[in-house]
Amino acid sequence: MKKILLLMMFWASFAVGATEWTKGEIRRVDIENKKVTIKHEEIKSLDMTPMSMVFNVDTPDMLRDIATGDQVEFVAEQRGTKLFAKQLKKIQ
Repeated sequence: MKKILLLMMFWASFAVGATEWTKGEIRRVDIENKKVTIKHEEIKSLDMTPMSMVFNVDTPDMLRDIATGDQVEFVAEQRGTKLFAKQLKKIQ
């Protein structure tokens, strides 16, 4: 019984730390204000339907290699009332 419980806890820890990548298209880049507008698909972890919206980024460097029209993948995160795009990367 202890082994089963430990195994269940082990697998549950992976689910909690799972990263949900979301695809989208860049609509606007605002390096100065560290913001990017992305038309994105559904973000299940945030219970968000597909839409265009503004995301904050941690550093302006995250936005230097992307431009309007680029297809991207990113991880969305909510911090208080703000949404952040993390691990932003271009896709082909």
